[in-house]
Amino acid sequence: MNYYSPYSLYNLISQHGRWFIKEIKNVFTLYTTNLGSRLRFTTNGVSILTVNVLDNRNEISPSQIYAWRIDNGPWHREQASQSSWKIKTESNSHLIEIMVAGNADLDQVWNGNQGFAITSIKTDQGTLERAPKIPVIDFIGDSITAGCWVAGRHASYDYRPESNYVGTAVDLLHATDVRIAYSAGGVLRKATGGVPTADQFLKNLDEFTPWQVNHPDLVVVNLGVNDRRFPLEQFNIRYNHFLSLITTLFPSSPILIMIPFSQTFANSIRHLAHKHQLPVIETAGWCQTYTDGLHPDQAGAIESGVRLAQKLSNWLK
Repeated sequence: MNYYSPYSLYNLISQHGRWFIKEIKNVFTLYTTNLGSRLRFTTNGVSILTVNVLDNRNEISPSQIYAWRIDNGPWHREQASQSSWKIKTESNSHLIEIMVAGNADLDQVWNGNQGFAITSIKTDQGTLERAPKIPVIDFIGDSITAGCWVAGRHASYDYRPESNYVGTAVDLLHATDVRIAYSAGGVLRKATGGVPTADQFLKNLDEFTPWQVNHPDLVVVNLGVNDRRFPLEQFNIRYNHFLSLITTLFPSSPILIMIPFSQTFANSIRHLAHKHQLPVIETAGWCQTYTDGLHPDQAGAIESGVRLAQKLSNWLK
């Protein structure tokens, strides 16, 4: 049996994304506050992997959810309340992906240590190795980007970061992603779970940990809908500031600005993107079906993800 600690797992993944090492309940963990964060690695001679996690939710929240798949096959979902699960494979080489796939607004991810925490992975035999590199796209957004409310109206259980518009697009592009998105967040509105506004959550992993910004092949921004109750003038000032921030943080990556599916502040977003010389992705008519009038359901997520992949493919050539 081989044992992979949080430090071993961190060194195993070439794209650290929003993962970091954090001590929770006197246990060192591989930790993230972001829905959609994923691990990618390959197996060599492994038949059974055991993934061990903390049940790290708020005491009145539903279980946090993890998703996993083998060789880009169908996703399987597991409850963190079980504390561990097994992934069975043939002993030849396979690509394994594990994604954090469900939590609740009451989970205090920012300052209460209630994010997703992996304690170890064990294999019956063989080794885990780094996965081949593929294009990386950073997605900055809110609950729609994070993958909330895709399959229904139940928190955590109905979230689908693995198959929302982002998950759909990156699969079609044969890419992977770093998700920097929090429920209810915007440039003016704070997100749930104690998370601050986008200019702050972009630069930090939680209240105590700054983020060492990665170097993605693309950056895609989809923000604005949660700021709809604020005055236009305030939005313009803060969105302009946010675009200045991302162009500073990602000087060598193409940055694309999506108009929210709801078309919220569309004219302002176009104007400010053009001011910063950033391409705009128009989304009018992309999504026909929603869970609640705001969040795309699974059909709407696939529809919009296919359209986004078509737009982004021109930037990954």
